[in-house]
Amino acid sequence: MTALDVSYTYTIAAPPDRVFRALTDPADLTVWFAEGVAIDARPDGAFSFWGRHTYGTPAHPGVQTRLHTFEPDREIAFDWPLEGQAGRVTLSLAPKDDGTAVTARHVLADTPAIGRARELVDDLWRMHLGALGTHLSGQPVALPDFADPHPQVKLSIHVDAPRTAVWRTLTDPALLDQWLTKAAVIDMEAGTLDFGWRYEENGREVVVPPMQLLEIVEPERLVMEWRDWRGDPEVPHQRVTWLLSEDGAGTRVDLVHDGFTRTVDISDYPWGWRWFLQQFRTVGEAAAANS
Repeated sequence: MTALDVSYTYTIAAPPDRVFRALTDPADLTVWFAEGVAIDARPDGAFSFWGRHTYGTPAHPGVQTRLHTFEPDREIAFDWPLEGQAGRVTLSLAPKDDGTAVTARHVLADTPAIGRARELVDDLWRMHLGALGTHLSGQPVALPDFADPHPQVKLSIHVDAPRTAVWRTLTDPALLDQWLTKAAVIDMEAGTLDFGWRYEENGREVVVPPMQLLEIVEPERLVMEWRDWRGDPEVPHQRVTWLLSEDGAGTRVDLVHDGFTRTVDISDYPWGWRWFLQQFRTVGEAAAANS
């Protein structure tokens, strides 16, 4: 047997006592974690969770366990089996700057006999901790539906700028570099967009190749392929669709990210795209004001 031990740390802009309460209060848990929760928030208290928003727990009673560790404002631990393997989750809190670093460690007794098992567990906690951070920031949380055969991320914003300026924010390399890319190179005729991204993931360098622009309808619609962010060539490409429509004196921007092989592959895209869209709005409005 080869145990699978996965850890992920995410910093949340809230103090440890508020984060701990969100980890143990049903009123919070049903916003960012599970559709249904029953918890006795004390040492050795019973803990059950279920529903379409949590992996492998489609119906009540779902996972039934106990809080094996319960240290207020510091740590909780409980069992969470995945894919037929016994598992335990430990959520640890540590003050960091003006917030809290939350580390999720999920240990399975044996590596599940599925593809990309480590990535599944890692993405699961990227998804959940991102949702927790979004909840505690006061923003609405759109949880994934593990019962949906066609999972996707859908977000919308209003940009106080005409559609032509917003289109430039999507297609002008100088503007793209201000909110998304690094030294972007775009060829609208060839239908390619090189983000200029290279970074380290799990001890190896990932160089993101140019994305194909699958559909270009200026200034209304731009569809681009999206490659696996870990650089795994075996993972099918996804799609990101940008829809621009007139909205009063400004522009409504709808983003749809789909083509995921499995729901957990959504990972932290909802929270990442939310942040990028905020930057997109700032750059687009500034570009319009300066034109």
